[in-house]
Parts: sequence; C-alpha cells; structure tokens
Amino acid sequence: MCAKIFLNKTTVIEINNELIENLLCFRQLGNEPESGGVFVGKRLFNETILIVDFSKPSKKDFQRRYHFSKKSSHHQKLVDEHFTESQGYISLIGEWHTHPEEIPIASRVDKRSWNKIIEENKDERLFFLIIGNKSCAIYFRELTKWRTVEINLERDLI
Repeated sequence: MCAKIFLNKTTVIEINNELIENLLCFRQLGNEPESGGVFVGKRLFNETILIVDFSKPSKKDFQRRYHFSKKSSHHQKLVDEHFTESQGYISLIGEWHTHPEEIPIASRVDKRSWNKIIEENKDERLFFLIIGNKSCAIYFRELTKWRTVEINLERDLI
C-alpha cells in the first residue's frame, strides 16, 4: 500500500507504508536525539514524486535533543548508488529530520539550511519533512515562498 500526500493541486508525493513505518520509528517520544537523513526517489511526468528510499542517521552524524546535522558520507553514498543504478532516474528529492514536539514547526535554522541545499543542488523542487510526535510537516518552496502541508499521523497515515 502507498500513502499519497498532496502538496498542491498538481503535485503529489507517494510513499509506501513500510517506508512510513520505518521513518516513524525515529520519532522523539522520549529523550531521543533528533534524527534525519535524505530521500531518494523519482519525479514522474504526471507531477508525482515517488519516494523510493531514505537514509538513516549514523554514529558519525551530529545528534542532540534539539539538533541534527548530517556528517556521515553514507547519506550522499545512498543518493549516488541509486542515481548510478537507475541510470539517473532516481535522485535526491528531499530531506527529513525529527523534532521533539507534537506538531513540528520549522525553525529559522531549518529554512536557512534548506535554502542552502536548494541552492547547492540547483533544484527548487526539493521538499523537507519534519517528523513530530503527532504530526509531520512537509515544507517546499513555491515561487520563492515556503509552503507547508501538515499530516496528522493518526488520521492521515497510520
């Protein structure tokens, strides 16, 4: 089974339930540190973004209760492997991280980091998922403005 998350009238993200369950294992329900990684997938001609895989945090990453920073090269390695094996059809499509709050809200640090990632990748279509304890938020840029789609975990995904 696959969940469909509509970003706007034309763009939808599809992610299979197993990937969702694996992502939700990283929620900060106790005293866990923030976790994060990257998404790889493909953009289809009908404006669908299909999430294929995601990287998990490693011991080399910087993880604190209120901060996550990718330091391990395995995140880029995952992107490179999928890109090569798919002959360029599967690539970086976004990033994810957790927040220790029920309804996650992006900080200024988050948005600054995302702007830098978009600039470095020269790709305005990247999206960024923040996983909270009761909901998730997907951030994406549309005509230079940040837009958000909130996903209620109990109602929309689980």
